[in-house]
Amino acid sequence: MGKARHSVIDQAFANPALLPRVKSWEASLPWTGSDYIPITITLASPSLNQKTPRPRWPDTAWVTLDPIFNGCKVPAAPSWPTPPQLDEWMSESLNRLVALLKEHTPVSRPSHHSKPWWTPHLSVLRREYHKAARAARKHDTPHMGEVAGTSKAAYFKASKAAKNKLVLFSAGRHPPERLDG
Repeated sequence: MGKARHSVIDQAFANPALLPRVKSWEASLPWTGSDYIPITITLASPSLNQKTPRPRWPDTAWVTLDPIFNGCKVPAAPSWPTPPQLDEWMSESLNRLVALLKEHTPVSRPSHHSKPWWTPHLSVLRREYHKAARAARKHDTPHMGEVAGTSKAAYFKASKAAKNKLVLFSAGRHPPERLDG
């Protein structure tokens, strides 16, 4: 058993990042050898373009919410509660608070064109890259070409890093820490 390889299905169901993506699996194909049966696994592709509405906190009418929060009465916690009683009390109190916030906070309607990985720093890098590229086309000198190339490399490197960071965080992983030393 020490030298046995894990099968594909073992890897799929043991991997917590892949498990939510497994739509179905079946072993309906014919045998391929001594004890090997091909298993067909259907995966749901992750959609990075799927945007969920998010609260727009700056647009919340906090002035009107303040008196409502002050008037909101949370029921007293039961004395010596059992864990299920405490959980029910906490859930009920939280649901009241969330309902008030949802009622008074508008939500964003994200476009399928929006880029969740885009940052203001990328806007600056993109602007500088296009400015340098236009100057290089206009003046056509080796120095301007070098500046445009450096600017292009910095912009594309930063955008690739931002996209990769989003993919890592959406998969529940964190990027490795850099050790500069």
